[in-house]
Amino acid sequence: MSKDDFISGTILEFKVPLDIGYAYCKILDFRYIRKFDGVLIKVFDYIVKTPLDDITELASKELLFGARRMPDLPGTRGKGAWKNKGVLISDDDNLIPDFKYCIKGAAFLEDESKVGPWDAVKNINNHLTSSYEKIRHLEDTIVSPRLAIEIRTGMEYYRINNIRIDKKFDMTRTINDLVYKQMINVPIYRDIPKEIRGRALN
Repeated sequence: MSKDDFISGTILEFKVPLDIGYAYCKILDFRYIRKFDGVLIKVFDYIVKTPLDDITELASKELLFGARRMPDLPGTRGKGAWKNKGVLISDDDNLIPDFKYCIKGAAFLEDESKVGPWDAVKNINNHLTSSYEKIRHLEDTIVSPRLAIEIRTGMEYYRINNIRIDKKFDMTRTINDLVYKQMINVPIYRDIPKEIRGRALN
């Protein structure tokens, strides 16, 4: 996918590790606000064994986890590339979720509550001092390359199905360990009350 012909709201299909199936995500382009990591990805809670033909089915699906920030548009060419399935525009495409940030490298800890201070990050760029309790349910600002999204999708699938992740993923691999730590520091997305998903508490 070239940066010139990209349409915000594009739906991409990718394979989930360990032959779990195919997953679908929406890519939203906010690089006009923040060039380096202004690409947001939302993965749907919809993993299937057979590729989906009609993406309009995704309009009624929840997200598997909160929006993540990416360093760039994911490639759609070459071996293992994600597949462009079309564009699916929705009313919330221009709503930018809040994120959490801690200068202490909290995204690499098993218990991020032990560090601080914390910020709520609004509109991708704006940092506001916050208490951890008000932002603990948010995703961290750390960027996620394509492989990290694939791994997070597989781990979330196992987490919500009560399957031991360490029995499926090799946790001695650094990327698996880091993605796992980012995941366990947020609740399962479907368990977060809808009114505070992607929003810091006041």
